[in-house]
Amino acid sequence: MDATKIIPITKARANLSTLTQQAKGRDYIVLTKGGEAKAALVDIKYLQQLEAEIKNLYGKTFIDPKLLPFTRDFFKKEIDEWEKEDVL
Repeated sequence: MDATKIIPITKARANLSTLTQQAKGRDYIVLTKGGEAKAALVDIKYLQQLEAEIKNLYGKTFIDPKLLPFTRDFFKKEIDEWEKEDVL
C-alpha cells in the first residue's frame, strides 16, 4: 500500500471531503490512531463488490480435510436433480 494512503484520523478530519473523493475503485484510505490502523475510507461500490464476493465464497461448501476419504464424486444426473430442487 502507498504510504500516502495511510493518514492519522486527526489529519483526516480536516480533509474528509477530499479523502472521500480519493477513495475510488480499489483505492482506499487507511485511518490510523496512535500509529495503528483503525478504519478505512472505501468506495461504496468496491465495498459492495467485496461483500458480494464474500457472500459467494461463504456459499461454497467447506470440507474438512479429515472427511475427504468419505467423499465421492457425484454423477451429473445427481447434480442436475439437485439444481432442479434448488429452483423450486
